[in-house]
Amino acid sequence: MNERSVDVRNGEFQVDVLEGDSGDPLLFLHGVAGLEWTPFLERLSANHTVIAPRTPGFGESTGSEKLHDIHDLVMFYLDLLDELELDHLPLVGHSLGGMFAAELAAVQPGRFTHTVLASPFGLWDDASPVVDLFAISLEELAAAMYADAESDAAVAIATAPQARMTEVDPDTEEGQATIHYLVERAKSMSTAAKYLWPIPNRGLSKRLHRVTQPTLIIWGESDGIIPASYASQFASAIPNATAQLISNAAHMVIEEQPDQVVQLIEGLLSK
Repeated sequence: MNERSVDVRNGEFQVDVLEGDSGDPLLFLHGVAGLEWTPFLERLSANHTVIAPRTPGFGESTGSEKLHDIHDLVMFYLDLLDELELDHLPLVGHSLGGMFAAELAAVQPGRFTHTVLASPFGLWDDASPVVDLFAISLEELAAAMYADAESDAAVAIATAPQARMTEVDPDTEEGQATIHYLVERAKSMSTAAKYLWPIPNRGLSKRLHRVTQPTLIIWGESDGIIPASYASQFASAIPNATAQLISNAAHMVIEEQPDQVVQLIEGLLSK
């Protein structure tokens, strides 16, 4: 895996991009948890050159203050794709990135050969409301994100540093790590709020009919953030879509069941 910084719009944005490993390009858009090179991406890169940018506001990607709504964000991503000279490639998005992927596929359906949406935000059903990420405790968040609340990843969320900045000693390694965590979490949650708060309904339902490429909707059966019933709603709104529920998985389905998710993606791309 390689990491590089890409200038967009003559330096208005500096975008961290992770890339690996071989084959034709595939674009991956990360979710609310941010972006790291996970086992899922490693498996996906066995047959593809995975291109995974960090959305402005996450990590070291800059320019978030220039993006005020979902339409600004879509135009940014189209400019990034132009800068990278990417066209006619598969598009995979998870969580918040799934919402972005659906918007991109609707705006420029001819640019993407296939679309995969894993647990995407973007729709709203009063009968099954999406959880308010900005109001729940870390313990509740961990249980909603992972089917196995005892997994290392779930425990890490539930026990994340919660000390106030004024209580941290910046001269210690632990203090520096806590400050870094709190700053990064504040940045990412502020960024996510632009597109998800108060509810993640930005009119996507009126545009999903434009997603005409072969599309796969993947959902963890135990998703505690976005109920699995949304899988059928996405699939019914997209002309050429199918939905697949995955057991023993919640919102972080791509991390909990990476082999199964990659197998489903490869099955779609082979068509």
